[in-house]
Amino acid sequence: MIYFDERWITISWDEEIQAVVAEWKGFAESKDFRAGLEAGLSLARKKMATRWLADTRRGPPSSQEDQQWTSQVWFPRVIAQGVRWMALVVPESAITRMSLKGIMTKVTSKDLTQAYFPDAEAARAWLASAR
Repeated sequence: MIYFDERWITISWDEEIQAVVAEWKGFAESKDFRAGLEAGLSLARKKMATRWLADTRRGPPSSQEDQQWTSQVWFPRVIAQGVRWMALVVPESAITRMSLKGIMTKVTSKDLTQAYFPDAEAARAWLASAR
């Protein structure tokens, strides 16, 4: 079920694995980047989600400000909401990989298990088995 669909991201619910799926599709300005993440958080609340799949293969690099906002503001809210497992599909772009690393190295909560995958199928399989 698609919940939010814009040119830069699609947020959907995967009923089979009971997960929010954020599929990044390209460049996003700061307000759009944040709106996409907020839409995902809203869906996580609505579904009481514990799993999240972030497909960042075609994701945009993020600014230092957005990296800081994501790690310090958004992630604590996602974790407080109850998301416990996050599967990340590794970005194709080296610059985006550095942005993602800049965010994820600051997310140190013991309440969130993160794993990285080369493709969405492997990420889905891991989330399906997450308990």
